[in-house]
Amino acid sequence: MPKTDPPYLLIVAGPNGSGKSSVYQGADIEAFGRSVWIINPDLLAARISEVENLAPRDGNLAAVQRIEAWLEASIRAHQTVGVETVLSTPKYRRLVELAKGLGFQVRLIYVLLDTVQRNVERVRLRVRKGGHAVAEADILKRHARSLEQLPWFLAEADQAWVFDNSSASPRLIASKEDGVVTLDKRPLPDIVEAVAKIRTE
Repeated sequence: MPKTDPPYLLIVAGPNGSGKSSVYQGADIEAFGRSVWIINPDLLAARISEVENLAPRDGNLAAVQRIEAWLEASIRAHQTVGVETVLSTPKYRRLVELAKGLGFQVRLIYVLLDTVQRNVERVRLRVRKGGHAVAEADILKRHARSLEQLPWFLAEADQAWVFDNSSASPRLIASKEDGVVTLDKRPLPDIVEAVAKIRTE
């Protein structure tokens, strides 16, 4: 019987307003595995709030709890699975460790912009188009926390791709393959710092 490829956990991450979904859907990298359903917490929270008549905060809490339970169940069933996240807390570290312990590969796509102010502007534009809002103070806090989490997830990933999505087309500025992180000639300072932390920890 031929040996099958190991399942993988795909994490699509980055600060609010970075354009995570558009990069994942548009970038031409075969290893992304586009047949994988990527859970979008914002969309799920909105759906739960609508169907179950919950306040937004309660809908968000329900979405977080159900997503983590679904991810863990999928990993324990050895099923490839993916999630989109701001990555502003360490909550997914446990699932990464669980997945790796069960023979999964971990793939990370991280999307960011050149300045946090551009993230704020992108969220405002999204709201004008009918998208969900995020308070500016929350964008700023989560941006910093996301970058604090990045070195750990980048170190644990078997494969990783980091994109600068500031312009019309996303630009691949860092990648990881076979344990080696490669930086573009023009990486953003935040990414240089994140990679440096991996190498010194």
